Amino acid sequence: MRISSLFLFLSLFIFSGILSSCIEEDPQVPEATTADIDRVVDKIHEGFFIFSIQGGTKTQAFSIENEGMDGVYGIRMADLENLEDEDLTLFACANALNPGILQKIKINEASNTFAVCRYAVGLSYIAEIEVLLGESEAERLELIQKFEQGFLTASELDKEMDDLRETFAVSYLGIKNFYSEYFRECLHTLVTEISVILNKEQWQIFIKCIDN
Repeated sequence: MRISSLFLFLSLFIFSGILSSCIEEDPQVPEATTADIDRVVDKIHEGFFIFSIQGGTKTQAFSIENEGMDGVYGIRMADLENLEDEDLTLFACANALNPGILQKIKINEASNTFAVCRYAVGLSYIAEIEVLLGESEAERLELIQKFEQGFLTASELDKEMDDLRETFAVSYLGIKNFYSEYFRECLHTLVTEISVILNKEQWQIFIKCIDN
């Protein structure tokens, strides 16, 4: 159920260009911090796979929250006004360091690059989810119609709905798995930039904050 290959190629081309510019402009990250960066990224990226699926019943269509942009990838500017949400841990930990003015500017720039990157990846990702929602809704309505026309009993309808929800969940997770690494690269670039912006002491405090 892949969408247009040209559309996906263009989105990922933009995405790869953003990453390339970041890599070219930023200084090399000390090898000793590579494992720490990966650990921080993996910890935050876990939120992408924390989700719930609503609907898919006789009375309710399928729906997912925030267009599937779960975890740190669904954060909006307005969300940054309250840093208590678990998805905002990265920004809350950075803010808790009381960074200097220059550091704040650089962190904001890195955050903006991250926002552009996740948006580029999200174009294809969200489009695929919309296709899945549309196809699943068509199947749901068809089952209801068969029930109303007497081709399915109530128990048969319930079983078919259960099967449809399971199929939807598997397909949705498949889409997430396909785009996971692309989103993770956006996050990895952000965390790498933060590791360069912070001094050694701040970076260690930042890591501990994320781990907690």
